[in-house]
Amino acid sequence: MNQNRFRCDAFALQHVTSVQQVEAFFGYLVNDLRVNIHPDDDFADYVDMQTNTPTFTQDEAFLANNLMDESFKVCEEAGVDIYSIGMMNLSDYLAN
Repeated sequence: MNQNRFRCDAFALQHVTSVQQVEAFFGYLVNDLRVNIHPDDDFADYVDMQTNTPTFTQDEAFLANNLMDESFKVCEEAGVDIYSIGMMNLSDYLAN
């Protein structure tokens, strides 16, 4: 069982409503859960490479997908490139 399950209660975010929350969401996924995310991917498709099991439960994937959908809307409305936020988080993680 993956010890780094997505926990919205631990992340304390039910909805994404600002660019800062998008950045925090991506940071949580990359730094805390250690998931190599891409904004276009369905969270139900992520697989733990060590165990060959789904990274997220169906409920977790549903919640994470909803948060990502909200992230796209927030970024679009703010004129911010969501892919740049993702790359920034991945680059920062890899540099440390």
